[in-house]
Amino acid sequence: MKHLDVVVPTRLLEDVGILTELFFRNNESVDVLQSFAVRPKVLALVVRVHRRGAFKDLETIRREARSLVRRYRLDRFELMSANRERSEYVAWIEWKIPQAVHEALGTEGGIVPLRVVRETEGSARVSLLVSEGVLRRRDWVRAVRRVPAERWDPWTTLTLRQRELLTLAYRLGYYATPAKVSLERLGQLVGISRAAFSKHLRSAERKILGTVVGSPR
Repeated sequence: MKHLDVVVPTRLLEDVGILTELFFRNNESVDVLQSFAVRPKVLALVVRVHRRGAFKDLETIRREARSLVRRYRLDRFELMSANRERSEYVAWIEWKIPQAVHEALGTEGGIVPLRVVRETEGSARVSLLVSEGVLRRRDWVRAVRRVPAERWDPWTTLTLRQRELLTLAYRLGYYATPAKVSLERLGQLVGISRAAFSKHLRSAERKILGTVVGSPR
């Protein structure tokens, strides 16, 4: 996998169904904190949005959820938390991969969205992790760097599902004091029971602790 930075007209993002130009009137950037497939051609994304315009209170945004779904062509939008001092929101969205994007990238071996940020008036910088197969338009590439494989990484002991759920729990504040989200709510988001989610977390935590501090004697 390589890290790819692409600067494109914001109109192009709208044409292929990624983001509308309207997004950059009130927002500066969107960071994808986590992503995984929930249904065929549908990604669940935990995103952090940095505002440019007025900061809206949580209840206002929750009331606007349906209009946000339509405006940004989402399958689902749910606000998880907000930081007024930083003008940032964290939200759970479900995004149907546009057909044009799926046809161009879906069969080439993988793509992981990282960030979309306003570059200049009328353009945006898109950051991705991509496989070698999707690197076709070299004239778009600003910078490419290899993602190093760590010699020692506790994450390598986890299954993909364990990594996804442990990261999701952390991102949404399950490990905060007090916890910002419950196991039951986490299970509802990904479509499994509270007990099943807890089992995944316990298994992941045990593996990581075993790697870091060693197995109990």
